[in-house]
Amino acid sequence: MHKHLQRLSLLWMLALSAAGSHAGGFPDHPIRLLVGYGPGGGTDLIARLVATHVSQELGQPVVVENKPGAGGNIATDQVARSARDGYTLLLAANTVTINPHLYRNLATDIQRDVRGVGIIATSPIVLVAGPGSPFSTLDELLAYAKANPGKVSYGSPGVGTPQHLAVELLAHMSGLRMTHVPYKGSSQSLSDLLAGHIPLVSAAINSAQPYIESGKLRGLAVADAGRLDRLKAVPAIAERVKGYEVRIWYGLMAPANTPDAVVARLNQALAAAAKHPEMQARMQELGYELALGTPSAMDAEVAADVRKWGGVVKAAGLQAE
Repeated sequence: MHKHLQRLSLLWMLALSAAGSHAGGFPDHPIRLLVGYGPGGGTDLIARLVATHVSQELGQPVVVENKPGAGGNIATDQVARSARDGYTLLLAANTVTINPHLYRNLATDIQRDVRGVGIIATSPIVLVAGPGSPFSTLDELLAYAKANPGKVSYGSPGVGTPQHLAVELLAHMSGLRMTHVPYKGSSQSLSDLLAGHIPLVSAAINSAQPYIESGKLRGLAVADAGRLDRLKAVPAIAERVKGYEVRIWYGLMAPANTPDAVVARLNQALAAAAKHPEMQARMQELGYELALGTPSAMDAEVAADVRKWGGVVKAAGLQAE
């Protein structure tokens, strides 16, 4: 297996080195980068960072366009219908792998109609409890939820978000039943947690970490396979529930059948951008972790997530609001 991975890595490096000479002069005019959410949110911030540094690497402007609506599906549909030339891209979050199970009759099949360019960053999810919560550890939460089916209410930034499904996956794998309270973003849910209106919130680490570090909220667990360096005292859910892992990821996607050489050139620019000190510093400041991968690795991640979330959404009986 190790030799096989080495061979794949070598082949991809060769593809990258050849990308510039086989991409037909790509790019020779500006690139559009579509975002399925409004300005100011996490996806938009990452898009603008990526646009700034990738444009420097490619020598052409990368223009961010916000196309909010339908949980990001409007932007995804527009990219899927665009010319397969690398000039219209999507800054995708892993909601693109959840939406097929929430929305009926989607125009775009995320695996058939678009392809990965590369994952650029991840954001861990953390479960946090308030000062008045009846549990202060992950074990206490699981025991309380088991003894009180449906009585543990938890907040998230909305139906079908990774933060929402992180708890639904925990419940699914542990045989528990908890009650979801959707909010429009994490700030209000965390405010309600502080005020004692709700006992548990699932939030991206960049939203929750300041409250945990100040002692205002308790970090119960990170929704990951292992502990995080920045929250070493907070256990990973996988320590208690074997095989559990959820992360929010962000990456570039292009229309299906975009030439391999063009995708390789874009991935090469993304890799160079990820090494830029300003990019690294800003990502860390915002609470994201750089995690660049190959196009094929992103396609594999998309396929795995589509399979995983299908079972969770079905078991929870979810649908888009």
